[in-house]
Amino acid sequence: MKILYVALASLFFTASHSAVGQNNSSCTAIVKSAQDAASRADWVIEGDVNNTFKMNSTPGRIDVSIENAKVVFESEKSPKFFTAVLQTDSCFPNAITTLWGKPADKIIGKRMRFYGTKLTSGRGRRFFFMQPAEQAMPSMPVTRKEYADKKYPHDALTATQDGWSRVRSTDGHFSIEMPGSFEDITKGSGEQPAFMLRGTDRYGSTFLAVFERSGPGSGMGGTFDSTITKPDAKTLTFKGADAVSTLGEIPGSNGEKVTHGLWFRVPGGTFMLGVVTDKDQKESLKFQERFFNSLTFE
Repeated sequence: MKILYVALASLFFTASHSAVGQNNSSCTAIVKSAQDAASRADWVIEGDVNNTFKMNSTPGRIDVSIENAKVVFESEKSPKFFTAVLQTDSCFPNAITTLWGKPADKIIGKRMRFYGTKLTSGRGRRFFFMQPAEQAMPSMPVTRKEYADKKYPHDALTATQDGWSRVRSTDGHFSIEMPGSFEDITKGSGEQPAFMLRGTDRYGSTFLAVFERSGPGSGMGGTFDSTITKPDAKTLTFKGADAVSTLGEIPGSNGEKVTHGLWFRVPGGTFMLGVVTDKDQKESLKFQERFFNSLTFE
């Protein structure tokens, strides 16, 4: 398990992949309430909204300018609060229809509370949930990142007619379809704690779905943030979220093992989906899109 996870976490040698379809649940459905937002937020900021606008570099996003900002919560303290502009996250629902044009008039001049993700690589702060500051503040989790080494029995699955099964990460709170046998693992020890579902198909290829919570020391989140800004990054949108498609060799395999991956951030953490195959094995890749698209959030 450790070898495969480390390999995927370190391999961001990007290459072209076929587009991944948009179906099943979207990341915009992950946060359903202020309490959901509080349990996933890296920070909570209140401010008086004075304008909304679009940047030419990110025309699909809405930037919100605020005054009299107050940091209500931070999972990791910043050196200083240096910005009065917050940008909508890709998982913020209906940004254009709620924060642009006449709809924006409803919040301009009002004090709002924003819940969001702290990004690295100079990309600032993005929010995935917003509510009037006058509403009650939900309780913030005391502990944001707890992992303990666990391996769960294979009883949380629903078999399909073609030999695949829908399996669920007990601690990670997500599900996905897997071929053949699988493992439901929480990795707590070492430098890269995460929640993992791992399966093997009849060709010996490994199918991986890994989720790491956001917060201080999030290795997957930091790697994703730094990679998506690179000029040669192969970016796409997956289930509403910004994503990066990757291709690389497993270290120590002499090029015999290849990883086909998809990385993306959602409210509360970072996902990595991957198919590890022998370099000349193509049959497993016929099911890559099915595997990726079958992911659902809780």
